[in-house]
Amino acid sequence: HRDKKRDKEKVKEKEKVKEKERDQDKEERNWDKEKERERDKERHRDKDKDQEREKDQHKDRERVRDKDRDRDKDKDREKNKEKEKDREEVDKDREKNKEKEKDREEVDQNKEKDDVMKEEERDREKIKDKERDKDRREKGDKEKEKDEKKEKKEQEREKERDDKKKKEKRSRTPPRSYSSSRRSRSSSR
Repeated sequence: HRDKKRDKEKVKEKEKVKEKERDQDKEERNWDKEKERERDKERHRDKDKDQEREKDQHKDRERVRDKDRDRDKDKDREKNKEKEKDREEVDKDREKNKEKEKDREEVDQNKEKDDVMKEEERDREKIKDKERDKDRREKGDKEKEKDEKKEKKEQEREKERDDKKKKEKRSRTPPRSYSSSRRSRSSSR
């Protein structure tokens, strides 16, 4: 009977030990789980920190990118302003050149007009000169005719006079001899 009792106690003890072991195992498992949870939490915290750091870095990069973009925009704006200025200057120069060209054309046109007017004036003068010459010639012809008529009349009168004188001379003086006429010629020399 004792043996049975002992056996029972042993079994009870064994069960107690087993129970204890189970409890210990359970505790260990719980402890392990707790530790795992802690580690997980730690990892999670680290992960969150990393994410936060990533976010911050991303924001910083964005900020830098924005600054660069703004700087580039400003540069572009400046360049565009410069280009616009240059374009305006070129336009002004073109406008000035157009004005100069217009003035030149006007001067040329005026010169042409003047030339045409001078040419017309010259032509008119030539025509007038021709008409004057024609009138003069006509007058001259008429005057020549008159002069010629006068001259003819004069010559005729002179001839008549000469003839009369000759006749008178012939009737008054005898003809000269050859030597005497020669003498008179040499003396006149």
